[in-house]
Amino acid sequence: MSEESNSTNGLCSFVKNIFNRRQTETVRETIEDLIEEANTNGEEQFSEHEQLLLNNILCLRDKKCGNAMIPRADIVAFQKDGNVEELAELMVTKGHSRIPVYGDSLDDIIGVIHVIDLVKCLLKNKKDVKISEIVTQNVRFVSPSMRVLDLLHDMQINKIHMAMVVDEYGGIDGLVTIEDLLEEIVGDIEDEYDFAEDPTIIVQENGIIIADAKAEIEEIKDTAGIDLSAGIDEEDMEIDTLGGLVFHIAQRIPNRGEIIEGFNGTKFRILEVDPRRIKKIMIITPQEPKEDAGNEE
Repeated sequence: MSEESNSTNGLCSFVKNIFNRRQTETVRETIEDLIEEANTNGEEQFSEHEQLLLNNILCLRDKKCGNAMIPRADIVAFQKDGNVEELAELMVTKGHSRIPVYGDSLDDIIGVIHVIDLVKCLLKNKKDVKISEIVTQNVRFVSPSMRVLDLLHDMQINKIHMAMVVDEYGGIDGLVTIEDLLEEIVGDIEDEYDFAEDPTIIVQENGIIIADAKAEIEEIKDTAGIDLSAGIDEEDMEIDTLGGLVFHIAQRIPNRGEIIEGFNGTKFRILEVDPRRIKKIMIITPQEPKEDAGNEE
């Protein structure tokens, strides 16, 4: 039987168990119980990816927009008095298809412009047209305390792809896209225009390793000479990144500064993390005992 069939049968069994539970239990409680049972008994009810999705969905219920937004410092926006050609260059450089447009400052958002709006002008050779003349999309402003699921539902109904998160004083606190909200469930969604740098792996003189969570386990082995896959069960061998390994061990997204006990005495200290993913990890390997010089022949 193929792995895909096993995964499908496992998920079907999981769904059946939900409906076989007592009617007094909520669906949330039932799912949590079944996940815990699977972890305890080692049952192959669903794959690691399916377990990740279920955990993300359960955690999403109470998650707020303030925990899912792109912070103000990382917002890419454009001033309304700029022209089409300048904005087109910015979009190409940053790889964004939508960019918020502001007036006097970032706190004065007047609209959101899509790359198609620029293409229409460029096809008519109107590259000097000011952006303020073609901004037509309305802006949705939301509170950081708004639930992620409520915003996702609102975006679906109103066909909105971007919202600005405002603080209690009306200033821009961050930005949320529908892609950000979906990534809270399914993880990173990258396309051919996402400019990702190669993950870094730094081996310090004291033997400590600093690595991006996206670094592959095999690459760490080649660079640092440590095999992190030692101790992983055969059914979990599809884990190929450092972040995936740490998540597999912890069964959750750890907090910044937290230390996760790995296999064979290895420890992982979380250096950078956001509500959706682990970003950077310190790998602390056990120190090998030095040979007693008096035993040398």
